[in-house]
Amino acid sequence: MTYPTDLTPREQETARARLRKLAEEFTAGGTLRTPQWREVFQRTWRHPYVPAYYPALGAPALTALDPQRRGEWLDAVYSNETLITKVVWLPMTRELRPGAAPMWTSSSTMPSLVLNMLEALRVENEHRVLEIGTGSGYSTALLCERLGSQYVTSLDIDPELVDLAGERLAAQGYKPTLVAADGADGYRPGAPYDRIIATCAVPAIPPAWLAQASPGSVILADVRGPIGGTLARLTVDTAGTASGRFLPICASFMWLRHTPDIAVPASPPWLDGEPSESVSEIDPELIRSNGQFAFLLQWHLPGVTWGPIVYNGQPGVQLTAPDGSHVLAIGHRAGGSLVTQVGPTRLWERVRDAYELWQRAGQPTYERFGITATATEQFVWLDEPGGEHRWQLSSKVSAGGRMAVGPGGTGAHSV
Repeated sequence: MTYPTDLTPREQETARARLRKLAEEFTAGGTLRTPQWREVFQRTWRHPYVPAYYPALGAPALTALDPQRRGEWLDAVYSNETLITKVVWLPMTRELRPGAAPMWTSSSTMPSLVLNMLEALRVENEHRVLEIGTGSGYSTALLCERLGSQYVTSLDIDPELVDLAGERLAAQGYKPTLVAADGADGYRPGAPYDRIIATCAVPAIPPAWLAQASPGSVILADVRGPIGGTLARLTVDTAGTASGRFLPICASFMWLRHTPDIAVPASPPWLDGEPSESVSEIDPELIRSNGQFAFLLQWHLPGVTWGPIVYNGQPGVQLTAPDGSHVLAIGHRAGGSLVTQVGPTRLWERVRDAYELWQRAGQPTYERFGITATATEQFVWLDEPGGEHRWQLSSKVSAGGRMAVGPGGTGAHSV
């Protein structure tokens, strides 16, 4: 059977050259650290899994079928770029309707990040791997090429993605176990697993992953709150407790979904009231551009959402609490930033607490933080699990075994 992504001999030569060049760059940069993964990367095509992508949200797809832009398509596929592969149109928020806005729901992650994660997973021959987030199927193909299809199980909530990935993988000779299911539940028939890797973000490690992990196994996932996060690498002990540190890698994935349907984002509550104004020495640009400060900040602000804003030409941030309290912090002039707060939750005071801790601790980077996770309790810690500073992630599990999502507790670090 002929596929639209089948390459001519000349295109194959171009793709192979690009793979070799990327492998050299990734090796020099420290992304590719083992000969096994370098060889796997150079042997595994990416183009069968990305027959089309969206150059930008709202733009038409660029496909392998377009003879005028086929070269552009091939260049993009064999670049170190994340490519958007599925877009849905959602109604805009109630206040902004009528209209719809595009939202991307799947992508082919940039190869350097995929390889960084696979290297961090430290798989060995005959390891059984559970992948959460099949997506395009490219990372699944890399795992199959390294381990063999019989050792790879991959889940995705979107049945269409699972079907397409299955067809594309089979065409390349790979036949992993593919399941359309909620990734938070894992896949019990294939358990126990030696490695669990998630290409989606979670607010805490789902209990099912802990239950389905064999002693000594590794769990690798993007753990984050509404403000920021990055990859955590945890090792599971014989009691089913997972513990480990965040990696010094800036990574951000789409949230794990529990249903195939895309929910219209709910507008956060917004309290009206008498605003209070103050001037702060803290530059709101820290939240916008310093991922490591934002990472610490979110543990102090459980459930708080944020967004960048521009007011009278000055950049700033907006924070909104679950109770509708909000704060606007604008600009950073000689006298400081202008802060306007409304509601009973004084959000900027918590920002100040986080900032003072961040300074006292020497502006800690991702790898100084870690997670300890059991089926009933999870917390993030700074430097050591039993140290001075730690924040509760979750302490509730519902009747169905589903963990309550989002940072819990007060957000204040325990002393």
